[in-house]
Amino acid sequence: MTCVQDKQKVSIAYIVRDKSRKILEEIPESKPFMYIHGFGNIIPGLENALTNRQVGEKFTVSIDHKMGYGPFRKDLVIEVPKEELKDVGELWIGMELEMYREGDLSDFQVPEYPEDILSENDEDNEQPELYTIKEIREETVVMDGNHPFAGMDLIFEVTVLNVEQPSFTELESGMPDEPEEGEEGEDFDNDRRHWF
Repeated sequence: MTCVQDKQKVSIAYIVRDKSRKILEEIPESKPFMYIHGFGNIIPGLENALTNRQVGEKFTVSIDHKMGYGPFRKDLVIEVPKEELKDVGELWIGMELEMYREGDLSDFQVPEYPEDILSENDEDNEQPELYTIKEIREETVVMDGNHPFAGMDLIFEVTVLNVEQPSFTELESGMPDEPEEGEEGEDFDNDRRHWF
């Protein structure tokens, strides 16, 4: 049987629960999550737990927030004047905006390609580039740069669906190729919410 090793393309289905067993996220077998193992594209606790797992194997693993999405950082909750967001258009709770920084100036835009946000992150800039609107006030907007699961200890129920050799371009980028237009099968919805 094929098992999960570094430089292999892996497809998984999973359910994420919090400590009270409430379901936070579910990726079904019909639309699996794909990643390249060993590139650090998923949280360390899950990548470690997947190593050497067999295709078809189902397992449950508890992951401490330190090996998951890290601690919740209050400094990543910011209040921005609405004037700075006037070019964005209509705002709503839960809306995600990408932040561009140049010196002391910052600019917020709707992300065109959410899957690129993590892969193009500037190593010298520790600030995340994706912020979620949490509250809309009269003159300001409260935005949160933490991952929704930051600070949480999680339980993953995982099924390993497939392990295969990645293409040359996938190995170079560390990311699965997008399927051809009209291609059926695996859904390539690897946005930030599914990036571990």
